[in-house]
Amino acid sequence: MVGRGVDQLVSTPQPAREARFVLAAPPPVRALAISAGLVVIGVALVVLTSAYAWPVGVLVLGVVLAVLGVALALAALLLTRRIRSVVVSTPDTITVVHGSDSRELRWSEVGEVRVVGHRLVLTRKGHEEGRQGQGSVSVLNPRMRANPTFLALMSEVQQRLDADRGYKPF
Repeated sequence: MVGRGVDQLVSTPQPAREARFVLAAPPPVRALAISAGLVVIGVALVVLTSAYAWPVGVLVLGVVLAVLGVALALAALLLTRRIRSVVVSTPDTITVVHGSDSRELRWSEVGEVRVVGHRLVLTRKGHEEGRQGQGSVSVLNPRMRANPTFLALMSEVQQRLDADRGYKPF
Protein backbone atom coordinates (compact mmCIF):
# COMPACT_ATOMS: atom_id res chain seq x y z
CA MET A 1 0.00 0.00 0.00
CA VAL A 2 1.42 3.33 -1.06
CA GLY A 3 1.05 6.32 1.26
CA ARG A 4 -0.62 9.49 0.12
CA GLY A 5 1.81 12.29 -0.56
CA VAL A 6 1.86 16.03 -0.93
CA ASP A 7 0.37 15.81 -4.42
CA GLN A 8 -3.11 15.28 -2.99
CA LEU A 9 -3.39 18.44 -0.89
CA VAL A 10 -6.76 20.16 -0.98
CA SER A 11 -6.71 23.65 -2.46
CA THR A 12 -9.31 26.39 -2.48
CA PRO A 13 -11.25 26.85 -5.71
CA GLN A 14 -10.12 29.50 -8.15
CA PRO A 15 -12.54 32.32 -9.00
CA ALA A 16 -14.87 31.70 -11.93
CA ARG A 17 -14.25 33.37 -15.30
CA GLU A 18 -16.95 35.94 -14.58
CA ALA A 19 -18.97 36.60 -11.44
CA ARG A 20 -22.03 38.84 -11.31
CA PHE A 21 -23.47 40.37 -8.13
CA VAL A 22 -26.73 42.34 -7.91
CA LEU A 23 -27.08 44.51 -4.81
CA ALA A 24 -30.63 45.85 -4.48
CA ALA A 25 -32.52 47.55 -1.69
CA PRO A 26 -35.15 45.57 0.19
CA PRO A 27 -38.75 46.16 -0.91
CA PRO A 28 -40.26 49.33 0.61
CA VAL A 29 -42.99 47.48 2.51
CA ARG A 30 -43.60 50.18 5.12
CA ALA A 31 -43.90 52.98 2.58
CA LEU A 32 -46.23 50.88 0.41
CA ALA A 33 -48.43 50.04 3.42
CA ILE A 34 -48.67 53.72 4.40
CA SER A 35 -49.47 54.72 0.83
CA ALA A 36 -52.16 52.03 0.58
CA GLY A 37 -53.71 53.32 3.81
CA LEU A 38 -53.71 56.89 2.52
CA VAL A 39 -55.35 55.85 -0.74
CA VAL A 40 -58.03 53.80 1.04
CA ILE A 41 -58.85 56.65 3.45
CA GLY A 42 -58.85 59.19 0.62
CA VAL A 43 -61.16 57.12 -1.59
CA ALA A 44 -63.45 56.39 1.38
CA LEU A 45 -63.74 60.14 2.07
CA VAL A 46 -64.57 60.82 -1.59
CA VAL A 47 -67.26 58.10 -1.63
CA LEU A 48 -68.76 59.20 1.70
CA THR A 49 -68.78 62.84 0.59
CA SER A 50 -70.76 62.00 -2.52
CA ALA A 51 -73.12 59.58 -0.67
CA TYR A 52 -73.96 61.84 2.29
CA ALA A 53 -73.47 65.28 0.74
CA TRP A 54 -70.68 66.25 3.12
CA PRO A 55 -68.92 69.61 2.66
CA VAL A 56 -66.59 70.12 -0.30
CA GLY A 57 -63.62 70.44 2.08
CA VAL A 58 -63.94 66.74 2.97
CA LEU A 59 -63.98 65.87 -0.75
CA VAL A 60 -60.80 67.92 -1.30
CA LEU A 61 -59.15 66.24 1.70
CA GLY A 62 -60.03 62.81 0.30
CA VAL A 63 -58.57 63.62 -3.12
CA VAL A 64 -55.40 65.07 -1.55
CA LEU A 65 -54.90 61.96 0.62
CA ALA A 66 -55.40 59.63 -2.35
CA VAL A 67 -52.95 61.60 -4.52
CA LEU A 68 -50.37 61.69 -1.69
CA GLY A 69 -50.71 57.92 -1.25
CA VAL A 70 -50.09 57.26 -4.95
CA ALA A 71 -47.15 59.72 -4.99
CA LEU A 72 -45.59 58.05 -1.94
CA ALA A 73 -45.88 54.60 -3.55
CA LEU A 74 -44.30 55.81 -6.80
CA ALA A 75 -41.47 57.58 -4.96
CA ALA A 76 -40.74 54.51 -2.82
CA LEU A 77 -40.63 52.21 -5.84
CA LEU A 78 -38.52 54.63 -7.87
CA LEU A 79 -35.96 55.16 -5.09
CA THR A 80 -35.73 51.43 -4.46
CA ARG A 81 -35.03 50.86 -8.17
CA ARG A 82 -32.37 53.60 -8.31
CA ILE A 83 -30.35 52.16 -5.41
CA ARG A 84 -29.64 48.94 -7.35
CA SER A 85 -25.99 48.18 -8.25
CA VAL A 86 -24.60 45.46 -10.49
CA VAL A 87 -20.99 44.32 -10.05
CA VAL A 88 -19.27 42.18 -12.68
CA SER A 89 -15.93 40.62 -11.80
CA THR A 90 -13.67 39.09 -14.45
CA PRO A 91 -10.09 37.85 -14.12
CA ASP A 92 -8.85 41.24 -15.37
CA THR A 93 -11.35 43.86 -14.19
CA ILE A 94 -14.17 44.77 -11.84
CA THR A 95 -17.05 46.77 -13.27
CA VAL A 96 -19.67 48.55 -11.15
CA VAL A 97 -22.90 49.66 -12.86
CA HIS A 98 -25.09 52.00 -10.84
CA GLY A 99 -28.01 53.32 -12.88
CA SER A 100 -26.53 54.71 -16.09
CA ASP A 101 -23.08 55.21 -14.51
CA SER A 102 -20.51 52.50 -15.15
CA ARG A 103 -17.02 52.37 -13.64
CA GLU A 104 -14.31 49.86 -14.38
CA LEU A 105 -11.04 49.18 -12.63
CA ARG A 106 -8.33 46.67 -13.50
CA TRP A 107 -7.27 44.40 -10.63
CA SER A 108 -3.65 45.42 -11.17
CA GLU A 109 -4.65 49.07 -10.57
CA VAL A 110 -6.29 48.42 -7.19
CA GLY A 111 -4.18 49.84 -4.39
CA GLU A 112 -6.50 49.71 -1.40
CA VAL A 113 -9.83 48.10 -0.49
CA ARG A 114 -11.89 49.46 2.41
CA VAL A 115 -15.36 49.01 3.83
CA VAL A 116 -16.70 52.45 4.73
CA GLY A 117 -20.15 52.23 6.29
CA HIS A 118 -22.27 50.41 3.73
CA ARG A 119 -19.79 50.89 0.88
CA LEU A 120 -16.96 48.78 -0.48
CA VAL A 121 -14.38 51.22 -1.84
CA LEU A 122 -11.61 50.11 -4.20
CA THR A 123 -8.99 52.86 -4.57
CA ARG A 124 -6.70 53.12 -7.57
CA LYS A 125 -2.95 52.94 -6.86
CA GLY A 126 -1.30 56.35 -6.46
CA HIS A 127 -4.43 58.31 -5.46
CA GLU A 128 -4.69 60.13 -2.16
CA GLU A 129 -6.85 58.69 0.60
CA GLY A 130 -10.38 60.05 0.69
CA ARG A 131 -10.29 61.36 -2.87
CA GLN A 132 -13.38 60.37 -4.84
CA GLY A 133 -13.90 60.35 -8.59
CA GLN A 134 -11.64 58.60 -11.09
CA GLY A 135 -9.35 57.29 -8.35
CA SER A 136 -11.86 54.92 -6.78
CA VAL A 137 -14.74 52.60 -7.47
CA SER A 138 -17.45 52.41 -4.84
CA VAL A 139 -20.09 49.70 -4.36
CA LEU A 140 -23.11 50.59 -2.24
CA ASN A 141 -24.66 47.83 -0.11
CA PRO A 142 -28.27 48.97 0.42
CA ARG A 143 -29.03 46.17 2.87
CA MET A 144 -27.52 45.14 6.20
CA ARG A 145 -23.76 44.71 6.36
CA ALA A 146 -24.03 40.92 6.72
CA ASN A 147 -25.92 40.64 3.41
CA PRO A 148 -24.85 37.29 1.85
CA THR A 149 -24.44 38.87 -1.61
CA PHE A 150 -22.21 41.63 -0.22
CA LEU A 151 -20.13 39.10 1.75
CA ALA A 152 -19.75 36.98 -1.40
CA LEU A 153 -18.64 40.09 -3.30
CA MET A 154 -16.00 40.88 -0.65
CA SER A 155 -14.74 37.28 -0.87
CA GLU A 156 -14.63 37.54 -4.67
CA VAL A 157 -12.60 40.78 -4.46
CA GLN A 158 -10.16 39.11 -2.07
CA GLN A 159 -9.73 36.06 -4.34
CA ARG A 160 -9.30 38.19 -7.47
CA LEU A 161 -6.70 40.42 -5.80
CA ASP A 162 -4.86 37.37 -4.44
CA ALA A 163 -4.82 35.84 -7.92
CA ASP A 164 -3.64 39.12 -9.48
CA ARG A 165 -0.85 39.52 -6.93
CA GLY A 166 0.25 35.92 -7.37
CA TYR A 167 -0.69 34.76 -3.87
CA LYS A 168 -1.39 31.07 -3.62
CA PRO A 169 -3.64 29.42 -1.01
CA PHE A 170 -1.97 27.03 1.39
